[in-house]
Amino acid sequence: MHKPKRLHMSLLFVAAGLVAVAAPPAAAVHGGADTTTAAHPFVVALETAGGEQWCTGALIAPTKVLTAGHCVAEADDPATLRVIAGRTDLTTSAGQVRQVKSFKLDPRYTSGLDHDSAVLTLDRPLPQHPARVARQGDEGLYRPGTTATVYGYGRTGADGPGTHLKQAALTLSPLAGCDPYTGPGDSPRLKVCGLPKPGRADSICKGDSGGPLAVNGVVIGIVSTGNKYCDTQYPVSVFTRATDVPADLLR
Repeated sequence: MHKPKRLHMSLLFVAAGLVAVAAPPAAAVHGGADTTTAAHPFVVALETAGGEQWCTGALIAPTKVLTAGHCVAEADDPATLRVIAGRTDLTTSAGQVRQVKSFKLDPRYTSGLDHDSAVLTLDRPLPQHPARVARQGDEGLYRPGTTATVYGYGRTGADGPGTHLKQAALTLSPLAGCDPYTGPGDSPRLKVCGLPKPGRADSICKGDSGGPLAVNGVVIGIVSTGNKYCDTQYPVSVFTRATDVPADLLR
């Protein structure tokens, strides 16, 4: 089978024949293991006003959530998104729900998913402890071979969405390892590639957009694209590098 050409569609889109169509994402990881919001309180779910899972995010301050730029750019109305914290199982009413007061999209964002980051400001603070975002000086967290953990809710395969928060351990690798979701023109200053451990096929899945990639509790990446079909052919995960997020976006 020929390798597909480089794929730049965000995780909010799936292929139907030759046409990309929007579909409500169900953020999750393919493979991995169950975890809880008690263990990782900074992980939050984003849902539409209609209650559909849209994206994942990371609480980085009591009223700030870091997510993917395309989660904002492709939303019908980002101001109507709801942020859910402290809810391990999305079928329950546990935790806290907040409305989006305002949002900032990285002004350099492109539909090719360069500079794919955004920050939501909430209408009220959340009580969960926020995560720190990697900044210049944290280059050591990005060394190839480092183990990082990605978090997400929902879809774990092609058979439909799940509901439970999951995590997966990935190995940071050169961007070429995430072909066909990366290309020769991509910069490691902007993007991060995560590959499954030997013998496994763990990866992000359709709808994991915006979820955090963390090393020792520090958010080093934001889910951008990768294994949107939730299969084992290309179990690769591509993230926006957290150090690429503009400082004024985080304030």
